[in-house]
Amino acid sequence: MPTLNSALHIPAHVSFSVVGKDAFLLNTQTNKYYGLEEVGARLWQLLNEGASLQNAHQTILKEYTVEPAELEKDLLELIAQLMENGLVELVAA
Repeated sequence: MPTLNSALHIPAHVSFSVVGKDAFLLNTQTNKYYGLEEVGARLWQLLNEGASLQNAHQTILKEYTVEPAELEKDLLELIAQLMENGLVELVAA
């Protein structure tokens, strides 16, 4: 299970587009789409810009009204789902 200190990598086989406040990810190896709503899309944008998961957590805390522990839980659950779908990978330390 990832933590906020986990280093993540977006594989080359993942393409994405942002439409409004949503993001749509495509795993080109499986040809499956994955949709992210507003906060998930914001996380994806931050990760794509090179932000660490910890920095993304801090940025989202500043932009949305949410408890830190709740946001951490939600982000880690989302990252786990993205990993299961081959959309992000943990970087070995």
